[in-house]
Amino acid sequence: MKRNIHLSKMLAVIFLPVTTLICLPVAGDQPKSKYQEAPMLAKLVQAGKLPPVEKRLPPEPVVVKPIHSIGKYGGTWRRLIALPNDLQLSGSLGYEPLVRWDRTGKKVVPGIAKSWDVRDKGKTYIFHLRKGIRWSDGQPFTSADFTFCYEDMICNKELTPVFPNHISPSGNRFVVSAPDKYTVVFKFKKPNGIFLEILAFIRQGIYMPKHYLKQFHVKYTKKEKLNELARKESKNLWYDLFHSKADLNDNPDLPTIRAWKLKIAPPATRVVAERNPYYWKVDPKGNQLPYIDHIAYTLIRNTEVLNLKAMSGEVDMQTRRISLSKYALFQKNRKKGKYRVLTNPSTGSICIYLNQHSKDPAMRALLQDRRFRVALSVAINRKELIEFIFSGLATPTNGVSVPIDPYCLPKFGKKNIQYDPKLANKLLDELGMKRDKTGIRRMPNGKPFRKLLHVYPSEAGSASEMYQLVADYWREVGLDFVVKNDARMLSLIQVKNGNSDFWAYANAGLHWITDPIWYVPLAPRSYHAPLYGRYIASGGTSGVKPSKEFQRIIDWYGELAQTCGNETRKLELGHNILAQWSEQCYIIGIARQTAITIVSNRFKNVPNKKIHGYRVMTPRYIGMEQLYIDDGK
Repeated sequence: MKRNIHLSKMLAVIFLPVTTLICLPVAGDQPKSKYQEAPMLAKLVQAGKLPPVEKRLPPEPVVVKPIHSIGKYGGTWRRLIALPNDLQLSGSLGYEPLVRWDRTGKKVVPGIAKSWDVRDKGKTYIFHLRKGIRWSDGQPFTSADFTFCYEDMICNKELTPVFPNHISPSGNRFVVSAPDKYTVVFKFKKPNGIFLEILAFIRQGIYMPKHYLKQFHVKYTKKEKLNELARKESKNLWYDLFHSKADLNDNPDLPTIRAWKLKIAPPATRVVAERNPYYWKVDPKGNQLPYIDHIAYTLIRNTEVLNLKAMSGEVDMQTRRISLSKYALFQKNRKKGKYRVLTNPSTGSICIYLNQHSKDPAMRALLQDRRFRVALSVAINRKELIEFIFSGLATPTNGVSVPIDPYCLPKFGKKNIQYDPKLANKLLDELGMKRDKTGIRRMPNGKPFRKLLHVYPSEAGSASEMYQLVADYWREVGLDFVVKNDARMLSLIQVKNGNSDFWAYANAGLHWITDPIWYVPLAPRSYHAPLYGRYIASGGTSGVKPSKEFQRIIDWYGELAQTCGNETRKLELGHNILAQWSEQCYIIGIARQTAITIVSNRFKNVPNKKIHGYRVMTPRYIGMEQLYIDDGK
């Protein structure tokens, strides 16, 4: 199956080769024969510290059409962070995969790869790289950067003890080869029908700068020398040193092909990223991108203070760590803070996970009984909760994907979300859960029902009082829950080991097939059934063998992942999985939040509406390089 980009389709594609744009009939859109660059780079060229812009750009730079207008050079994008991983230079602010999502967030289009071929019924993918892309230090970007990442990083047991299932979540192993400098070949043991979608999702990509990182790798440098260097930098062994050197959010010396690279690293309280002088994209007038010179991150560990600073106008565009609970205050202060407030529904849902193989046999029997799960769901007054907690800015959900996902039918998300305490009481009575004198129910075996609801700290400001309100609804039908706020790492360890029967966290929606653990127990991170997931991930050496109903889901997904060229069958299989989730109520969905984005009045080319979702790398899929600052001067 050949993947070609024809001229008739190119008008709808964001990233176009310059030679094609010259043929477009829109006056003034054609790039000039000579490119323009940012003044800060022009000074470096004049000083002899950089080659001319024509030498830094590839022969056919990618042309990015701005959302609203051609931008201006210069300025600093102000952001606030609570933790160093909020930098997102390799994620939502630095998304440069082989293939990528277009601005609809639904279609896969060329990225680093200009084109590709799919052969052997989906077992072989051949990618043709854009020629002339350079790393930020000026070195050529070639297929060797892919084979290095695969052979020397992924296949090195000290660097990667477990083969990464995020590249092929169904366990379909692959090898990578490079027949020439600009061709990369992936060969799978079995057909991979979702590989392009996976490539568009994974943030790190599967390439790394070989010319730089090989000096820290035992294949190219003696282990004794690397271990000594590691100790000098307060690392334990060579692979600890390698990981730190390969971290784009921590190592300013690491070359990148992204729009900005780290200049001042954590633990500085003001972290700075600077434009990449070799960035390989231009606007339709031939201006090398990005428009913005710097991104400056101010570290504010207290998220309450962070939100107050955002409210006072100290950010230019930010969604991360911005609390929906403060929406009214943000609206009230927007004129004073010189910003606008954008709202977009999230593509994920706030949910409570029910461990489908509890280590307590009595609790396991309840959790595996659909009547108990439905009782928990219909006991929640979602409309009231949304008014109290989210000021009405959320949508009731059962946690089964979202309408925008191609595998979701509207009816899937409407099951078991009605507020019906009478039905909840009836179902709990049927289960033999009698009330004692205090009105609290007992387990069918007569023991008191008193359980912990573990709450994972949220990045989006989902307050613990929301879960306390859920616990209050459940108490009204006789179920006694105690809300426990856990430390992040402890919380994850507990749930992965199957020690948390009720765990509050988010759930996936759009493009869940690229990250299926939310609906398919393939790993311990499948929080609804971590022990089933452990069994599958370990090949049956640990964990618990999945029940027949979950094995059916695993089989459906396995077929979906291997189906190449038959979109009807893929949709049918995806529908099967979500339909079973909808009917069986494996998790208790609560609400699909609205994400709020603060955008300063000086910040341009930001769309009023966008998809808010991790799997499209919001906001990166809209094109960060085309954002610009205009102070009106």
